[in-house]
Amino acid sequence: MKKWTVLAAGLVFLGGCASLGLKTSCDGRALARPSFFAQGQTLAAFKIALFARGNELDGILQIKKTAEDMYDATLFAAAGGYKLMQAAVTSRGVDFVFITPPADKALVRAKADSFLTLLLFPPDVYKSCREKDGLRSVTYEKNGAVHYEYEAGGEYPRALTYRKEFGTARMNFGQYAPYGDGALPHYTYYQDGSVEAELILLTLR
Repeated sequence: MKKWTVLAAGLVFLGGCASLGLKTSCDGRALARPSFFAQGQTLAAFKIALFARGNELDGILQIKKTAEDMYDATLFAAAGGYKLMQAAVTSRGVDFVFITPPADKALVRAKADSFLTLLLFPPDVYKSCREKDGLRSVTYEKNGAVHYEYEAGGEYPRALTYRKEFGTARMNFGQYAPYGDGALPHYTYYQDGSVEAELILLTLR
């Protein structure tokens, strides 16, 4: 009787695992990651809406490729077109040329650094891939863990989560459209603590 009880308990456990789904390993290196400058582009412009602590700012984020793995990122206010921020972005980090004085704070610089680096330099140190219930989580290393999420059968990610030393940032991708021999998201949502940003791709050339 005891043997049957143990067997029944084991079957219940396995059934529970099956309903919850089991994680299995996979190879995620062939899956694409969004890169707006991967096919020879030199200019990208986004309509951007920033939200922080109850405040909202609408602007235009213009990014120019100035050299190999080097970009000039400038944020203009939608109303008036005056410059709010300018930075030189490389794979080694972000050098801020100008930030409008009310916003020139260490926290703003840190969050802008994370955002621009993730947007322009997808991490290239592959770690692992796990699949559960048809969803894939592909992990890369970039001064912390970056997890890309893919739908079942999807070639492009729907989101990434960046677990850095202090806090977690998340970037969602949507409205993919064909571009060149691949596809790019025309809508991007970013959240890092209390800061949120919505980007709509306006120009890419």
